[in-house]
Amino acid sequence: MKKLICMLLTVVMLIPMMSVYAAELPFEDVEAGSWYEGAVAYCYENGLMKGTGDTTFSPKGTVTREQFVQALAQKEGVDLTAYAEAAEATPFTDVPAGKWYSNAIEWARANEIVTGTSATTFGLGNKVTREQMATMFARYADGKGQKIDYAADLDSFGDKDSISSWALDGVNYAVAVGLFQGNDKGNFAPQGQATRMELATVLQRVNVRAENRILCWGDSLTMGIETGWGDFVDIPYAERLGEYLGVESVNLGIGSETSDMIAMRQGGIPVYVEGITIPADCTPVEIAPMIDGSDEVSPFGLYGFEGINECEIAGVKGRLTDEHGGNGSRWNTAVYFTRTEPGEAVEVTERTRIITKYMMDKREDDVLVIWIGSNDLYGANDTSLFDTIVANQQAIIDYAGTDEYIIVGYTADMYIGNNNYRTCVDDFNALMAEQWGDKFLNVKAYMGTEQCLADHEIEPTEQDIEFLNKGWIPPSLLEDSANLIHFNQLGYDIVADMVAEKIVELGYLN
Repeated sequence: MKKLICMLLTVVMLIPMMSVYAAELPFEDVEAGSWYEGAVAYCYENGLMKGTGDTTFSPKGTVTREQFVQALAQKEGVDLTAYAEAAEATPFTDVPAGKWYSNAIEWARANEIVTGTSATTFGLGNKVTREQMATMFARYADGKGQKIDYAADLDSFGDKDSISSWALDGVNYAVAVGLFQGNDKGNFAPQGQATRMELATVLQRVNVRAENRILCWGDSLTMGIETGWGDFVDIPYAERLGEYLGVESVNLGIGSETSDMIAMRQGGIPVYVEGITIPADCTPVEIAPMIDGSDEVSPFGLYGFEGINECEIAGVKGRLTDEHGGNGSRWNTAVYFTRTEPGEAVEVTERTRIITKYMMDKREDDVLVIWIGSNDLYGANDTSLFDTIVANQQAIIDYAGTDEYIIVGYTADMYIGNNNYRTCVDDFNALMAEQWGDKFLNVKAYMGTEQCLADHEIEPTEQDIEFLNKGWIPPSLLEDSANLIHFNQLGYDIVADMVAEKIVELGYLN
């Protein structure tokens, strides 16, 4: 967690960890080139904070409780007029109705972001401390369904013992996700009064953090299959991960795909076509995808088109489809290219690369969660496929051009009754841990323990105990079928929780 608590080398508390936001400011008291200038400009341009006057922002001015909730409501884009009637009946006797802050205070109270300094007082005019601000941001995130129970490395703060007990959860959250840092003396200064420039910085961080994107590449486990190809859990782990972190998380799982097939969809393994003519109209044309060094047709797209469409061949935009131009099926025996709009016919005589959707939409700041290789291990009884799987993982990482990725380990101890499968899963996980270091996440190491069940208030069944004694993931977390490959909803939620913890630990969204 030490990555998350980088000590600043200046006397200020909150230097932004993103590029400076350039904008023309009317504020004469915002120092050009200062650590907070970009944050002030960002908040001003995005309507998150206003000045204290036409030409003043008062960056070193303190923040009152009402100013904080007003800024947070503006950041959230709340229609505060909807809270006007309730504000007139507020239990806070120190909050008059009809003021610029009245509706925002009622919004914050109704959503349990603030609780008041007592049952009948809001604390109007009180200055917000840093630990209070951290707590209110944590409550705000919690209300949006985000995960907030992180354990940050508070030991790095020399004054950690002065953090109020009621604020520990909020401070842990705010530090872990990178909203707050310490000063040049190694202190958090929990009772220090928050300044307007600090609030602007945190608001910018919250907004920019929400603009992150996570791409979850995988097979049926990522897809969210529970007991069969037509039976999915309500919320696959990829979608739950997005909820926990408050960012866009894209599910790019397709059942039955091996690691090379997933790398083909992502762009890590180039896929080509040749010897076809794309017609002038939108008639589907059959294609025979090939990879480098082979004239054999690859399995690209045979199990589904997630992450491929919309795509492009020889500059022509279109989609992979079935022979009728439709979305295909679970098992495609052939794939076709259907152009999006009519145009000139294009003859493809030389090998030409297929450009998939996420190749065209590649972003350098994407976070990758790579959970691949389970289908490669079908029938395996040793680790001879290790180098092949790692090569495909590396191809995905190299093409993405990012250092922000997580490799998720293997979980199944039986595969459709194949007892050999379990003989090498733990060996593969051990090798992957050595290969990928702290970027490897062995979910089985936790899920295959009685502690995992206890943490989720599950009384182990006899079968659970039998599985746990073997070091397997217990059936209470798995699909209700004979296969015992996929998870039930709780199992996928636990995976999402562990991935979220790892992403925060590695500081990918800071």
